[in-house]
Amino acid sequence: MPANATRYCKPFIAAGLILAGFCASAATVSVQLEGVQENAIRNNINGFLGIRKLENDDKTRARAIRRLHRRAESDIRDALRPFGYYNPVIRSELVPTDQGYQATYTVDVGPLTTLRDIRIEISGPGSREQALRNVVQASEIKADAPLRHDLYRSTKAAIRDKAYELGYLDAQYQTARLAVDPAINRADVALILSSGNAYEFGEIKINQDILDPDFLTRYVKVAPGERFDPSRLVNLQLDLADLGYFNQVQVDANKDNAVNHRIPVVIETVPRPSERYEAGVGYGTDTGARLTAGAEWRRLNRRGHQLDLSFQVSEVINTLTTQYLVPVGNVPGESLTFSAGVEDERLEDGDRRTLRLEAARNWQLGDWKRRYYLQFVREDFQLSDQQTFSVLFTPGVSFSRTELSDPVFARSGWSAFFDVHGAERTLLSDTNFIQSRLRLQGVLPVLSRGRLLLRSEVGGSWTDEFSRLPASERFFAGGDNSVRGYAYESLGPTDDEGRVIGGEFLLTGSVEYEHLIRGNMGAAIFVDAGNADDDGFPEPVYGAGVGFRYRSPVGVIRIDVAHPFDDPDRAARLHIGVRAGL
Repeated sequence: MPANATRYCKPFIAAGLILAGFCASAATVSVQLEGVQENAIRNNINGFLGIRKLENDDKTRARAIRRLHRRAESDIRDALRPFGYYNPVIRSELVPTDQGYQATYTVDVGPLTTLRDIRIEISGPGSREQALRNVVQASEIKADAPLRHDLYRSTKAAIRDKAYELGYLDAQYQTARLAVDPAINRADVALILSSGNAYEFGEIKINQDILDPDFLTRYVKVAPGERFDPSRLVNLQLDLADLGYFNQVQVDANKDNAVNHRIPVVIETVPRPSERYEAGVGYGTDTGARLTAGAEWRRLNRRGHQLDLSFQVSEVINTLTTQYLVPVGNVPGESLTFSAGVEDERLEDGDRRTLRLEAARNWQLGDWKRRYYLQFVREDFQLSDQQTFSVLFTPGVSFSRTELSDPVFARSGWSAFFDVHGAERTLLSDTNFIQSRLRLQGVLPVLSRGRLLLRSEVGGSWTDEFSRLPASERFFAGGDNSVRGYAYESLGPTDDEGRVIGGEFLLTGSVEYEHLIRGNMGAAIFVDAGNADDDGFPEPVYGAGVGFRYRSPVGVIRIDVAHPFDDPDRAARLHIGVRAGL
């Protein structure tokens, strides 16, 4: 070979030799752990073992495997100490195989270290706090108990957190020691917290100019001189934000600004726009094409009164509703509301026109919403050959609660709604009746991209004059949120000519599985069942189908094709809508 050719080939020959050497030294390793039965300990050892991270890696160099194998015993000892095992016996082997190496570690965890001398104390003014003493007494750190590092850490944190919660913001540990004597498998614990003085709330100032101060301070449930509790400031911030008057609420309570252990509280706010307008177009199978518009006046005065106006025109139902809201009490969401509305609805076999006036008192009972209301309803309706004019004065009460992981696309949670109302002929009404309704919904996560949706609704009316009961107080089934495969409110008792006139009782249910396939797009499969009838247990009809889902910022867009099963000759039905929450 010419000399110059050899000169040019040398770099390639060297690179080839290096690559060959690398490939020759590449290996895989299989790791086996023996002798440890408790899952928590096994998992901790596997997490500490550096060599475990090389499994299933066919590009690992043999030198790295041998290095991590030499370190494995130290890894195992480190993993056992948090469980109280300081003197394990470990036998390790690294055996070459055709594929690389087999690493085996046989572990005898050895004797368990137990606790000997325990000293957990509070010094300073906090020593008189029963709540702090309760935390100390509840600790599982006892003499002769097994040593667990996690219990030591959790006890240490629990005492410090409780002191902070009680206003002892300067609390700190004079001594925080876990001393282990591996020679005798015993350990001593010393936790001595110096509480310092307790802090109190100082002056509370809300920087805003849109509402009367005396109105806003109704929702401030902390007062100067009360014991400082950081969690109460979080609740205060949430309460003020929940009122709906502010885009932003920021609470500042800096210990460095304290005077005589009183911390001033300054609340900065950014108001929401006082007015809001909206308009939109849409389509839903139950309503057909629709046009909506609305306006919201969030602050009609400095007492926080509000006015809402909404309007909808569609192929099925037209509505115009207005509501005046007066905040009452000292809990966000509690109010008096006065509303008026008109509705014009075209039913499957008739129509109705309704005027509704209502006064309501809304309470917030913990996580439940309670609502007492009085309604005046004037309704003209025609169902089949029944044409009736009805006037009702209806008192009622409802309870509702919603717990969702996300308000738009929930993967877990539930909601419940219960209502009972009625009318009496002697009290400005044309008929006597009592009606109740219960609606339950839930969602459960399935793996990482699926969710199971459950829905059930039951209702009943008790009256001896059903023919005088207006259409709005009768039960119908069918539609997007009832039994898919059937038209909106097309299920229920019929007259002699087969026209639906509604029933006294309702029972529906649904099971649906949704799965995101790619990005925000997914699919669904579902089964719905239910009916309305004059019998206490309506005989259900069934609808089932599949659907397309798209997760949008305003909710899940649903396009479903459902087949009704009570009539094999009936064609499948298309359902289109948007679901937010449940």
